[in-house]
Amino acid sequence: MSLTRTLCMLLCAFALVAPGCKKKKSGDPVPRPGEESELLAEIPGIHLNRDDNAATGETLQISIKLTSKPLPPDGVTVTVTATAPNGDPIPQNAAVISKEGTVTFTLINLPQRQVADIVVTVTSNNKPGNTKTYRFGVMNKTN
Repeated sequence: MSLTRTLCMLLCAFALVAPGCKKKKSGDPVPRPGEESELLAEIPGIHLNRDDNAATGETLQISIKLTSKPLPPDGVTVTVTATAPNGDPIPQNAAVISKEGTVTFTLINLPQRQVADIVVTVTSNNKPGNTKTYRFGVMNKTN
């Protein structure tokens, strides 16, 4: 009787412990410590890769929403370059460094009645190779 009871207790213990030893599914990979997830961002209100964005003056405020999980620990640097239709560079504000989930910047010196080519580059401050580039055009519709 004692052997049967002991064997039954061992089987019950095994039945309780075995499910905890299952291999976890690899659905959403979680970055290991020291690794960084790929940068993901959205620019609400902007039509990317199109030239039909409009400004009502020579400036346009834009926000970039960083959707990467987790965000880089040292944040990101957002650099904006603008080019006139003739290829001349249009001076813009200095790069923005942020550890927040939303980065706001202002495009400046937009030429009147012309489409400026805008390139926004988001770079991780932890891993400079982790970069995303977004392109769009903006027209200053003032006379």
